[in-house]
Amino acid sequence: MGNYKIFFCIQFNYVRMVFFLTIIFLPSAIFAQQSLSVTGKVIEEKSQQTISFATVALYKIMGDAMQLITGTMTNEAGIFTVNPVESGNYKLRISSVGYKTAIKNIELTDAGIYDAGIIQLQDSTQLIAETVVEAERVKGKAENEKTIFYMNKKILSATGNTPDLLRYIPGIQVDLKQNISLEGKADILLFVNGKERDKSYISQLNPSLIDRVEIMNTPPSNYDGNASGVINIILKKEQETGFNGQIFTEIPTSGSIVYSFPTYSIQYGLKKVTLFTSYNGEINFENIDEIYNRQIRENGPVININSVEQVRQKNLSHKFHYGFDYYATPRDIINYYGSVNPYSYEQDGNVIINITGNENINRNFQRDETDKNLNVFNSIYYKHLFKKEGREIAIDISNSSLRTNSSIAYLNNEGNGSASVFNTEKPEQGSTSLKIDYTTPIDEKTTLNTGIKTGVKSMNNKTVTDFGYHEQLHAVYGTLHYKKANYNLNVGFRTEYTKTELKTGPGNTELSLLPYASFQYKLNVKHSLSFSFRRSVNRPSVFLLNPYQYIDNIYAVRKGNPMLKPEFRYHIYAEHAIRLNVSYISYRLYYENISNAINNLTLLNDSAAFETQAQNLGNIHRFGLQFLGSLKFGPLTVGPSVRLYHQSTSGNSLAKQYEIKNRGNLVFDAGFSSILSLKHNYTISCSFQYSTVKYNIQDNALCDALYLLSMDKTFKKDLQVGVVAALPFAKTFVYQGSEIEARNFSIGYRGNLKLPVFPIMFRVKYQFHSGKNKTMVNRDKEEVPMRPKSGF
Repeated sequence: MGNYKIFFCIQFNYVRMVFFLTIIFLPSAIFAQQSLSVTGKVIEEKSQQTISFATVALYKIMGDAMQLITGTMTNEAGIFTVNPVESGNYKLRISSVGYKTAIKNIELTDAGIYDAGIIQLQDSTQLIAETVVEAERVKGKAENEKTIFYMNKKILSATGNTPDLLRYIPGIQVDLKQNISLEGKADILLFVNGKERDKSYISQLNPSLIDRVEIMNTPPSNYDGNASGVINIILKKEQETGFNGQIFTEIPTSGSIVYSFPTYSIQYGLKKVTLFTSYNGEINFENIDEIYNRQIRENGPVININSVEQVRQKNLSHKFHYGFDYYATPRDIINYYGSVNPYSYEQDGNVIINITGNENINRNFQRDETDKNLNVFNSIYYKHLFKKEGREIAIDISNSSLRTNSSIAYLNNEGNGSASVFNTEKPEQGSTSLKIDYTTPIDEKTTLNTGIKTGVKSMNNKTVTDFGYHEQLHAVYGTLHYKKANYNLNVGFRTEYTKTELKTGPGNTELSLLPYASFQYKLNVKHSLSFSFRRSVNRPSVFLLNPYQYIDNIYAVRKGNPMLKPEFRYHIYAEHAIRLNVSYISYRLYYENISNAINNLTLLNDSAAFETQAQNLGNIHRFGLQFLGSLKFGPLTVGPSVRLYHQSTSGNSLAKQYEIKNRGNLVFDAGFSSILSLKHNYTISCSFQYSTVKYNIQDNALCDALYLLSMDKTFKKDLQVGVVAALPFAKTFVYQGSEIEARNFSIGYRGNLKLPVFPIMFRVKYQFHSGKNKTMVNRDKEEVPMRPKSGF
């Protein structure tokens, strides 16, 4: 073991040295290279209006043959930039649905930017009832500040709903409850077309309407400071008039486990207005064993407390969405979105407890839980495009409220059935926020994004009359984007001021300074290098701040901590991304530091009960490597994702007071997905997620590997039928586990989901549409570079 530690330390220090040397010396080599770029603007010939999302392809003339070099699409202002390219003779090909294709010959000589000028497209008289542009594959692409994964027919044929689709994106994890995380982190933001949404909204989206998924591992300054990542789902530019929608449901085959997330969505489009309504449900019934092994080692003989809660978990959630998109003018867009979500999460069953020490004691209880929640959300979004190209302003106003009424009782089965433990809470929470974003070009190469965000949040608990919480948050931010030929530079800064007030107890004010910087350099069409740095803040939720004591079970209680302070994170990485024709891979070296880390502290209180409270316990450091990709081998597409990092903890004075030692371990996270396309529209797919034990400051966190297998068949594009097997042959699944080893006690916990030997579910998806429907894909045309050869 000693030799292993010495070897690892040597390797760790070596990798760290290479990382920093790369950052110091690589930019000088990068800037030594020169390349060219081509820019221009595309407009309609008659109206002189800009044409958004037109396809631009650049072909190099090689004698009598032509070779596709690269391509892009025009932005909302009709402007495009193609880079990097070498000097030579080229043909520029511009096309868009409903217009005649335009071809322009250009000659590139000197390094710098070539202005192709204004290119006019003629309106085509060809009648198109429905046009769908589909790529051959899922393909990754490293772009400024983000990584883009495009959707195609193959991934849609293996997808039931949008969370299913995200399982096949490298780096994204989706658990059995369809909770979404990015690179193992759950504190992420979800966006649809640039507007912030939540998991339930994502669940009801029709996957066939998704054009691409954009991932930001280090979000720029215009995103909230507490977000560790951003997933932005971009939809296709959809229909002129008519109905379209989808219905999706899962049908369980076993009564012991019901695992279903039904959805429907309906859109109706007029000339300027699109109305929509949708629903997503969560209907889960599972048998679970909550197993605790506790040991007390003080003031006498060792006492072992072993308990098993054999419960039936019932999760019922019904969320209804509604809203509209209104295109008041070509430059003014208004969106309203609202939702109502009644839900409940309950666990009822038997509790068996065995105590050994001074004497053997066996106890039996009946657990009875009630849970009722209502969440209401409303938002208004307005966007205006100014006459000056690239200048725009967006305003987002939102309000949400949550009401909860929950109780839990442990009834003594051995006596008169009275409650040995009873717990109830009725928290109410409300929040309102306003966000204004302004974007303007400074010159042809530089763009400024700036904005403000302000919000208020309050919470009270009807069962605790002396608790009241109020928070104000005000943020000012800006990011400067500089783009030239083959590199992008982004520098941003965000300042957040928060003021919290408690009904009883001291309040707190906090000023957070959050810098951000990223740099991307394209070596050529296939290779790019990226560097990024970001400081972010993670503020405790109001539920962690609520000092109300909640009884989890007979021997354990937890309570909030109104004295919690925010934790701060520093994240830096260097990445090399490669496009290999039909595939994409990237590897990254990264470092992350979490200061003032918020972790659970568990101790034995004066009543010999295990008490858990969130505390600021010290620092956590992570340093490691990441590899991910989207690889195509004939009819098979695979998406590996691997992270290997060393995590170490450094406790503060409070941690040392409770004799918590500094620790470190090597963590291995792995994800894998694959899609196999067969004849007659059959598709076989699988996904796999696994992680070794992770050390927090006091406890260890663990879970079992998660894997799913599915087979689907598509009938005439509109009907898809499939079968899904979740964890076949596993029988039990540890969805959550933890371990604590302290001086005077230890705790081991396992949450076991009990499964049939081969749990399967059927799933059915049906899409419908009527009226005049025109679909335009907002994406690069997926062209495969080919070796030039003579002949036609």
